[in-house]
Formats: sequence, structure tokens, C-alpha cells
Amino acid sequence: MSEPTPDDTQSIKDLLAEHVPLALLVDLLGAERRTSSEILAEEGLPEDAWWEDSTDDGSGAEAGPGNVER
Repeated sequence: MSEPTPDDTQSIKDLLAEHVPLALLVDLLGAERRTSSEILAEEGLPEDAWWEDSTDDGSGAEAGPGNVER
């Protein structure tokens, strides 16, 4: 296996910054080269749907520092 290039490591950092789980990246980069759909079929969905916004009020506005409900 070759050493990662700076571009490789930056790509991984970018994915982590976008909240892609490290475990998923490791699974996808592992020697088995399974697809994400194969991993999902094997492992199933997590109990906590962390990717869903639990603060969504249907207004289309995203929660954030500049968009606080009062």
C-alpha cells in the first residue's frame, strides 16, 4: 500500500468536516472494497437518525448562530 498524498489526506479531512462518519470511511477504504449499499444491507440503519434535522420547523430556514428562534 502506498503512502497517502496531501490531496488524499485533504479529501479525507473534507469528508470528516462534512460529518461523514470515520467508521464509514474506514469501511469504504478497507481491503474488502465493499460498497456503501453492501455495508447498509449488512449493518442496517442506526437507531438514531443523526442526519435528520430534529429542529426543522418546516420553514425551510436552517438553525444556526444567525438564525435563532426567540
